[in-house]
Amino acid sequence: MELDIRLSINKRHDSQHNTFILRWNPAISSYTMDRLNNDMEEWSREYWDYDFDWSVYEWQKARKGDRFFMLRVGEGNTGLFAAGRFTSDPYEDEDWADDERMSYYAKMEFEAVFHPERTNIISTEELQRELPNINWLKGHSGEAVDSETADRLELMWRDHIGRNKSIYLPRAVKNESYDARSDIDKAIEFASKAHAADYDLDGNPTILHPLAVGMMGQNDTERIVGFLHDIVEDTKYTFDDLIEEGFSGEVIEALHLLTHDKEIPYMAYIEQICKSGNITAIRVKMNDIKHNLARGRAGGHTRCVERHTEALAFIECYIASHYN
Repeated sequence: MELDIRLSINKRHDSQHNTFILRWNPAISSYTMDRLNNDMEEWSREYWDYDFDWSVYEWQKARKGDRFFMLRVGEGNTGLFAAGRFTSDPYEDEDWADDERMSYYAKMEFEAVFHPERTNIISTEELQRELPNINWLKGHSGEAVDSETADRLELMWRDHIGRNKSIYLPRAVKNESYDARSDIDKAIEFASKAHAADYDLDGNPTILHPLAVGMMGQNDTERIVGFLHDIVEDTKYTFDDLIEEGFSGEVIEALHLLTHDKEIPYMAYIEQICKSGNITAIRVKMNDIKHNLARGRAGGHTRCVERHTEALAFIECYIASHYN
């Protein structure tokens, strides 16, 4: 399934809003594990527009826009498994467990849900270790946390998504403003689409080359540029397409330098890259040439090997004289 998910979590919590811990024990809650299973099946196929609300113990501190993290408690795989924001101020209604009593609820919108039985979540043990000031085993649903704890929770949630993207991407729930794809994810996806069904001189899928060049990068920007470096030169896609996809100006600038105008002789093109002073473009071109040399030698492409050997020597000489 294809999910267009936007990661809107900041490193620090929004100081204009409070952060709450919502607790869920499926063994006693009216919202059962079976209901979660059914809902996640629906949410994986459709836009999430369900009307949810949850009880908020410290309702006096809560208002529309506040942040929440949902904690599974009780038996099983316990810990933080979902996050989102309140979409209403608290309101009074019959208590879900006792219709003779009143409680306060807030409507809510999830940004993401990790299934607590099928995927990794932020475990209770990890929470107790990192934030021992909170009782992670029991307590009221809708407990407000201080700003320091809110900051730490945001960092832990961001880190959890980063460490579990292979699980997150196919299983997280989406809404229109949530995208967990990093620029690296987007670059690999875009390059795979752009080079689909193309083959090199040796009959290998073309995508293998940009993937190899990208993996040779020393940082994220070099990897992103490496994955994308042949797209404008060799496919139907343009710089406008890359800009529309949301790649940074730094990435686009390097790609402009790496895209060879065939009216310009190859060694003049190599010299332009070096003299640009754009270290990302220079390093990615070195990686490009090194991989082309390896596959040129393996395939017996003598002219390509000669050209790339000359180009690599020029770049290495330029780097030695200007950057060492």
